[in-house]
Amino acid sequence: MTPIANTRFQIPLGFQTSGGPEWSTGIVSLTSGEEVRNAIWAQPLRKWQLVGVPLNEGAANDLLKFFNARSGAAQGFRFSDPFGHSTARPGFSVSPLDEHLGQGDGVADRFFLTRDDGSVMRKPVTRPVAGSVRMAIDGTEVTDVPVDDATGEVTFPSPPAPGTTLTAGFDYDLPVRFETDRLELSQTSSGAFQLVRLSLVEIREALA
Repeated sequence: MTPIANTRFQIPLGFQTSGGPEWSTGIVSLTSGEEVRNAIWAQPLRKWQLVGVPLNEGAANDLLKFFNARSGAAQGFRFSDPFGHSTARPGFSVSPLDEHLGQGDGVADRFFLTRDDGSVMRKPVTRPVAGSVRMAIDGTEVTDVPVDDATGEVTFPSPPAPGTTLTAGFDYDLPVRFETDRLELSQTSSGAFQLVRLSLVEIREALA
């Protein structure tokens, strides 16, 4: 599998950018007219559509280079979701108490960042923004805890004591890829371009 590039590209967003979560549900219609519904996924996948975004010549050239460097849909990269990229509440800064990280047992020193997105299972966060992660043990902020910004793995210098509550707050990117191998641009005038259509899809990663 082609590794995900641990680099963020600033996709040229515009007012016609749309996106959101997508679920997969199996639905069987019975002869009685009733339905049997089965949630196939435990977590949603997010998708985005960028349509009709104006670009100057430099931005168009950067987009072409980035698209070709990823070989189209072959390689994933980091993307800051305009609809959700931080554990902080709107209007507030990241707090070390934002999200539950785990419970100390006196043995484990490795934990993974996750967040509550409303799903039954917490969403793994594998691409935290470097330098944004704040952590606390029983409500007291702790520092000098290494965080891998390419996996979301947190490694405490020593195992947190049994029964302690670990929390964290952070900004994060999502691992995504181009949905197709085709990029469409149009030239609207000399030196002015337009992104006709571009689709991104989230890449689901398993925790190590």
